Amino acid sequence: MLRIVAILLAVSAVLLGLRVVGLDRARTDTDKPRLSTPDNSDYYMSDAVVRQMDDQGKLAYRMTVAESLHFPDDSARLTDIDVHYLAGTKTYWDVTAKQGRIPPGERDIYLYDGVTGRHPRVDGDVVKIVTDNAWVRPDRDRIDTQAHVTATQPGQRVEGDGMVVNLKTDKLRLLENVQVTYTP
Repeated sequence: MLRIVAILLAVSAVLLGLRVVGLDRARTDTDKPRLSTPDNSDYYMSDAVVRQMDDQGKLAYRMTVAESLHFPDDSARLTDIDVHYLAGTKTYWDVTAKQGRIPPGERDIYLYDGVTGRHPRVDGDVVKIVTDNAWVRPDRDRIDTQAHVTATQPGQRVEGDGMVVNLKTDKLRLLENVQVTYTP
């Protein structure tokens, strides 16, 4: 009889322990903040990495985003974007922005809110660009904007309105109101 009471007490202690652990686990799960997304979005990603390959299967570009909110029309809103573009260039282009979006049904990436670009050239110089907004157009191997742009490299500062970067030819062209300043 004493043995049966001891077994029942042991079983009761185990069940009570499991219940307490279960309550603690449930309490921890409910303490976590829940992510709220718009009703019309279909998924959310954080710390996402998107890789696009070219026709030969080589990496064309890699885009990392801190947050991506995707919608059923294939549009997306992005935050803290870094596009590392390799296709067609002898080195690479890095273009970053705090905000971005992909319009419905498109693959072009519209960047805004602090857009910067960096391009190491084969000769060792580094070209840096700063603008308010820019489009990264992977299907056309191009980056463009109509906004004011400042481009710098050692010994030269160029400003103008509008820009096209042809990633196949590795050429940057400012479109209007261009002013060049040379420094020794």
